[in-house]
Amino acid sequence: MKLMLQHKKELQETEIEIKYSNMTERITKLIQHIRQYDFMLEGFKEDKLYQIPLEQVCYIETIDRKTFIYSDRNMYETKKTIQEIESVLEGTTIVRISKSQLLNITAINSVKPYPNHRIMVELMNGEHLLVSRKYITDLKEKIRR
Repeated sequence: MKLMLQHKKELQETEIEIKYSNMTERITKLIQHIRQYDFMLEGFKEDKLYQIPLEQVCYIETIDRKTFIYSDRNMYETKKTIQEIESVLEGTTIVRISKSQLLNITAINSVKPYPNHRIMVELMNGEHLLVSRKYITDLKEKIRR
């Protein structure tokens, strides 16, 4: 594979061109990974609306019917439900790990077994999340992709 980078001052936005002879699974995954940089989530913090790039999201959680987006440094409240967010982010690095939590697998630092057939995930920001038994297979599948 060749990687060619060109600096063009006149461009209004970054362009990525992929040339291939056969569409393979690896190329498809590369395309999905690149496309997820277009995803932005809306969140409120102190009555201000923010656009949060998906790559900055560690996890999303619903508590008392309110949904929160956690980045490595901040917490935002969103008006969307966790189900709405999950459906919009299908095919990205986001995976459900419990009834009330979605996890961005790019934020994982380590994974270890936990009692009762669950998994403890340590995030890059030092937080720990438990993966419910029901969602372990989904997490493993998403990590292997």
